[in-house]
Amino acid sequence: MLIHKSNIEGKLKKEKGENLELIKEIKIKYDEWINKINLLQDRVDEDSIKKNVEDLSEYKDFIDQPKFKKTFSAQTKLHSTVLEEFMYHLLNKLTVIKKGQFNLGPVKAYSNLFFAPKNLDSFVKESGLTINEKDQDCAISKEILIKVNNEEKKINIPIISIENKTFLDKTMLDGSIATASKIKSGNPYCLFFIVCETYEVGKQVDPQYTDIDQIYSLRKSDKRGSRDPIQVEIVLDLFNRVKKHLDSDWSNVSENIKSGKIIK
Repeated sequence: MLIHKSNIEGKLKKEKGENLELIKEIKIKYDEWINKINLLQDRVDEDSIKKNVEDLSEYKDFIDQPKFKKTFSAQTKLHSTVLEEFMYHLLNKLTVIKKGQFNLGPVKAYSNLFFAPKNLDSFVKESGLTINEKDQDCAISKEILIKVNNEEKKINIPIISIENKTFLDKTMLDGSIATASKIKSGNPYCLFFIVCETYEVGKQVDPQYTDIDQIYSLRKSDKRGSRDPIQVEIVLDLFNRVKKHLDSDWSNVSENIKSGKIIK
């Protein structure tokens, strides 16, 4: 769940020389950031989330300095995991997470299942149950045990699924559109979000009519590496939309009939 922390701790064990000194410097700043988060962990209000965003921006400005970017490339995932971990700290405030009713964090999310026995003889003995899953950066999910004859498999059903991107380009968007469709084939009531710092897909592409429920561009920018501030209202909208989804009926056809609008 604390994927950025794990990344830092891994580097503390393997880096040497100047690189080790740099990662030690990052670890000190990371600990300061987490201490600030922990001070507000019991609060679920607009002011506390605003402070969380300010603290995230401060930490991101620190870790995105050229000396760190030059030493630790994108392949090390040091910088990209900051946003992934922030999603955990943000959504960990929700009541259903605090009560332990649902899981929060990176997960192999269920998309669909099918039966594929190797041959007729194997089909006599077992079903050939096969589960398809998609790696998700952050999800609110529930673990469910599926039993078919003598076979048992655990699957994670997401109700909120989030992909995090430092920047989002057209190729990434196409991949996320496909993933969203697969995730929703397994749970049509799951909300699928992309959270990125900058949106670089281009104005000629409109993702409006895809299975993605929202794309949040935290810096409201289409320029990679933008230092425009992370916008509090964007993070608040994400948090409130997740909370509303968890608090709402996902299906209530009887009430919809009364309103005269069957599809919400």
